[in-house]
This record gives sequence, structure tokens and C-alpha cells, in this order.
Amino acid sequence: MNNPLQYQHKKEEKALVIGAGIAGLLTARVLSSYFEEVIVVEKDELPQKPSSRPGTPQDFHPHRVLPRGDIIMNRFFPGYINDLLTQGAHNIKNDKISRFSPHGTLELVIEQKGAASSRALLEWTIRQRVQEIPNVRFLSKQEVIGLQTSADQSQVTGVHIKERSEQKQERTVAADLVVDTSGRSSKLIKWLEFMGLDMPESERLKVRFGYSTRHYRVPPHIKEKWSATSEGDPAKNIGAVGVLHIEENIAQTLLFSAGGTHYPPTDPEDYEKELDALAPPTIKQFIKKLEPLGSPRGFRAQESTRQHFEQMENWPSGLLVLGDAFCNFDPIYGQGMTVAAIEAEMLDTCLKEHSSHQPGFERDVLQRMQQAIEPAWWLSSIADLRWEGVEHVGAVPLKGVTFAQKYFDLYLKQATKRAKEDNDFSMYQQYIGMNGLVHSPRKIINPHMLSLLITGDESLEEKQLLAELGEVDETQVQERLDELTPSFTLAFNEEVPDLFSSGSNSNRRTGV
Repeated sequence: MNNPLQYQHKKEEKALVIGAGIAGLLTARVLSSYFEEVIVVEKDELPQKPSSRPGTPQDFHPHRVLPRGDIIMNRFFPGYINDLLTQGAHNIKNDKISRFSPHGTLELVIEQKGAASSRALLEWTIRQRVQEIPNVRFLSKQEVIGLQTSADQSQVTGVHIKERSEQKQERTVAADLVVDTSGRSSKLIKWLEFMGLDMPESERLKVRFGYSTRHYRVPPHIKEKWSATSEGDPAKNIGAVGVLHIEENIAQTLLFSAGGTHYPPTDPEDYEKELDALAPPTIKQFIKKLEPLGSPRGFRAQESTRQHFEQMENWPSGLLVLGDAFCNFDPIYGQGMTVAAIEAEMLDTCLKEHSSHQPGFERDVLQRMQQAIEPAWWLSSIADLRWEGVEHVGAVPLKGVTFAQKYFDLYLKQATKRAKEDNDFSMYQQYIGMNGLVHSPRKIINPHMLSLLITGDESLEEKQLLAELGEVDETQVQERLDELTPSFTLAFNEEVPDLFSSGSNSNRRTGV
């Protein structure tokens, strides 16, 4: 899976991608293997060096690529980590990580090379790779203002664009396939409704999240790189805290909360007060050694949205959507870029199997992308629904919310205990692998693991889980788990390498 894509004979003429963010760059990389020409249309002027741009208002805040995303990114862009490190990204190898939770604190050491960087540096590095592909070209400072369609509006045949300059000239660019990767600001629904199409009900998580980030200069005398996360306590409305390193000896701190009852402040004095109130002592001691760089910045959103375009029988041919325009997440879990990579990988799989001119191709891609992103949506929703005020709205209720929350509570309690008392990190590694989207939640939620969790110690977590499970005998456990949680059988179509096998010592050291 780590081998680069092999260029294939291109039978199609032209593909067009709306948006030059990470999702758009991944999409362009995939399409370049199947189309004679790929055009990426971006409304911003693309910077000539790693820097912020208006189209990514959240790029000031922490970004990361989860383990599954790293596997896919390395397939599409072999050695991209080395590129990031060459450009100044922080090498996380040998970094210490402290994870604070209600069950205790674990300290780990990263034993593998990796890169931690700003969103701006990551995007710029990947864009350099895509710009080197001969059949990909970029149109910057151009805004897509509508879709061009066939006379009966059954097929998208291009886009209408307008220059973002004084002239504001408009023109039409024809394409055999148009892919919208323009993110949360996508106008796709508006365009589809203008075509007279009825939209299926979207699935929404009314999360009302907010986070605030501040940057700090790390003084030269601090040689040890240390990152930490404190989960907070949603039941008590206590927010999460994080600190991590990026390029140029800069550390980022993060405050997060959900539910809409409180948003982390952006006033420097108020920010530092809240950080001091929420952070564990070791985080506070570390931050006191740092030099603040400017004021904190916030990012707020009312909801996360998952579109269900695959339900539309009259979905137009020649049109696809990917990234945040298809499904967007609470950013605190770091899933967005990895999910975009998963969707791009699925697009590649579908193009390998069928021509994009085959009837129903687009709906098949949309359906298979939905299946592929199911674990990410479910896991982030399960976590967000712990906060008071967060609500899931959709045609189909989210499956297994309370059971999964109780199950993970007991699982983390047992995993932390094993790590601290026996230096056995195998359960904890499996949990990291699940949240890194490397393997299915069913690797953790299964009869064998359940039998290990139920020890009969009559703890609160165990009693709550048994209450959710109900009265079942050993022969009924699997059937009951199937009733309570999704199967995710179509989300992992090939064997994904287990980065956290029980015999591995990577990413762990000791419990404290």
C-alpha cells in the first residue's frame, strides 16, 4: 500500500477540482492518473511560501494527520514526511507525550520519525508535489460561481468561473468530471437546488464547539520536546487542553469545549487564566517557560454536517464531492485531512475498477465513500455527544451512542490500569489505532474483549456497561453487540497494516 500510484493509460479528457486545500490536492493527485488534464480552481491567490490564506481560516490552529491518513499520504506522496522535515517541520521522534484522563496519566515516547507542522506548511509541501505533476495545472484567484450542465441537466459538463480581480471577467471551463472539494464554504447544495433537484436530509451533529489557540516561542535552552493532551470532563463541562510543537521552535496551546454553554476566550489575559485553571500542573509548568507570540485566536462552529448525496437517484453524472463539502467534523479529533485521504483513496479504487463514463459511477463512488468514513463520523459523534447540549439530528438515529460511551469508559480504565501497573500498552495501542482510523471499532468492541473487561469488580463503569448490555448469555453476546453498534464491515475493504501490534514497542514507554 505504500507504493506510489502507477500512471495508467488516460482515456478521459479533462477533470476539474474546486479548491486547492488538502482535499483538493489529494483529489488532483488521484485524478492525474486517469485524466489527460486536471485543472485545480482556487479562489485564493496561492502563496509562494508556507503562509496562511483566507480560504483556510482555521489554519492557525493545530492540525495533524492520523495514522491511517499517513499511510495513504505516503502512498500518494512517497517521502512527504522528509519533505516536511526539510522545510523545517518538527521531527517528533523521541518526543515525550503525556496523556491525562480521569483514569490516570500515561507518558509515552514516540520512537518513529514523523513531522509536526502548521497547516500552512503541510499544505504548501503537498502542493509543491502536485504542481510537479505534468498534467495538473492551477487556476488561482478564480471563483467558481456555478455549474455548467447538459440541456436536460442530467450531466455536469464544466463550471462557470469569475476572476477575483478588478476586471471580474467570467468564463466557462469545460470538464468531463467536476469534483467539489471547497470545504465548509461549498455552494454545491445551492447549485443543485438551482438545477431543480431535491436534497436528501443531511445528518447533523449540533455540537456548538469552540476552540482557541495561542502560539509561543520555545526558548533555545529548552531542548526536550514535550507534548500533552488533557481530555477534560464533558460531564462536568470541563474543557480539554493541549500543547504541541510545530516548526520554527513554536509551541501551540489549545483550549476546547463543546455544547455551546462556554467558548474558550481569545482575550490574552482571560485565555491564560482559563489555561491555568484547566491544565494539569506539568502543562502549566511547561507553558510558564514559553514566550507568548501574539493573541489567541478562536474558531467556532454550530454543527458538523454529513451530506447524503448518495441517496439521490437523479444525482448528475460528471459530478463528485469530497472532503468537508461532503462531511465535516469537529476538528478537535484531527479527522478532517485523514478522512479526505480516505475518500481520495476510495475514488482511486473506483476509477481503477470502472471508467467515470460508466452509468451510475458517481453514485457508486459517493456510496462507497460514505461506507469508508462511517467509523470517523461515528467515533467523533460518540465523543461529542458526551457534552451537554450536543444533539444528533438525522433521518436515522445514531446507533449505539450510550453503549459505546460506557464501553469505552471501561475499556480506557482497564487499558490505563494495565499500562500503569504492568507496563502493558497493548490495549491502549489498540485504542489509539481505532481513533487513528487504522482499524475498525469492532477490533475493540467484540465478545472476547468484553469478557476481558467484565471482571466482576462491581465498579461504576462495569455496572453501567452491564446495564446497557442487558440480560444475555454467552451465546447471545455477538448478536447483542450487532444490535448495539454498527458493523463497519464495508469501511475497511483491504487489510490495513496494524501500526500498534502487541509485539511492538513503538509509541510507548511507561505509565506514570
